Amino acid sequence: MKMKRKWLIIGIIIVIIVVIPTIWGRFLVKKEQNGLENQNITITPQMISVVKKGDLQNTVSTSGYLEPEDQKALVFNLSGEVERVLIKEGQRVSEGEELIILERSQQELNYLKAKNAYELIKINGSESEIEEQRLNFQIAQKSLEDTSLRAPFSGLITEVSVKPGDYISSGTQVGYLIDDSNYKVEVSINEVDSLEIKEGQEAIITLDAFPKRTFSGKVVEIHNYTVNVNGVVTLPVVVKLNEVDPYFKPGFSALVEIIVGKAEGKLLVPVTALVNNNGKQMVIKMVDNKPVSVLVKTGLSDGVNTVIEEGLSEGEEIVTNAYMFDAAALKAANERGRNIMMPGMGGPPR
Repeated sequence: MKMKRKWLIIGIIIVIIVVIPTIWGRFLVKKEQNGLENQNITITPQMISVVKKGDLQNTVSTSGYLEPEDQKALVFNLSGEVERVLIKEGQRVSEGEELIILERSQQELNYLKAKNAYELIKINGSESEIEEQRLNFQIAQKSLEDTSLRAPFSGLITEVSVKPGDYISSGTQVGYLIDDSNYKVEVSINEVDSLEIKEGQEAIITLDAFPKRTFSGKVVEIHNYTVNVNGVVTLPVVVKLNEVDPYFKPGFSALVEIIVGKAEGKLLVPVTALVNNNGKQMVIKMVDNKPVSVLVKTGLSDGVNTVIEEGLSEGEEIVTNAYMFDAAALKAANERGRNIMMPGMGGPPR
């Protein structure tokens, strides 16, 4: 008898835990569905969309300016008078090519003297004397070489600021060279979005000068420091373009969208079809031409569409502007402190 009573008690507990909540859930769903149906809302065909699969990207948008990946101000390491200018603005040059020459008669004389002295001292000079003259010769040779300015890399001359006869001081800029075969955009990412940025992420770049085109790129550098301007903290990030147009110019304005999330072949619904009910996402699905509330599990969103991971199937019809029901049937459910439930999703709060 005791064993029978024990199993009877266990059976009753199972009924209380499993069966009653399910029945109660079905009752609530039916009640809430009736509430949706009884709302004085006319659902037109324009308000209904079919759940379809598609692709979605989540991006972080920012802006910056186009600049060559490599660029350099052209300067001399010594003072002197400009003798010859072998370049002009817009000219293409190769690495090592001679660009501008200073008057060099004094440097040539110093070079010859140092060379002769070095050659003589090597015949019968001491080790220290030979070393001293060798160093003097190297200094004279370097000074002579510095009278000729050569291209540090291949590229395009964008500025020439001297002419023959001009006297320049050491360190004075005489021109500018860019490598226009590669371009980049340095952008500032706000500190919240910066946590989503990773090296290698793809980017979409739009230039004001090319409004009908987009260019691909990728994140190649994330700086290890932040910038604080009037209390706004940002992180500098460098995006390199994968392609270059011959009409690119340094300084062009650029809109950059860094792709931080991507979903392909996923079920998508408009964000307007979602209703937040006590922290859970719901949609209004049409079943036999009647609105039915359905709990869904959402995924990535781009602010226009949202990925549905669970709760809907491809081809089902939903109401795209579900906010109409939010103030009606769903509000009443919130005030009672419970969610509108589907069968098998649990019972009311205990």
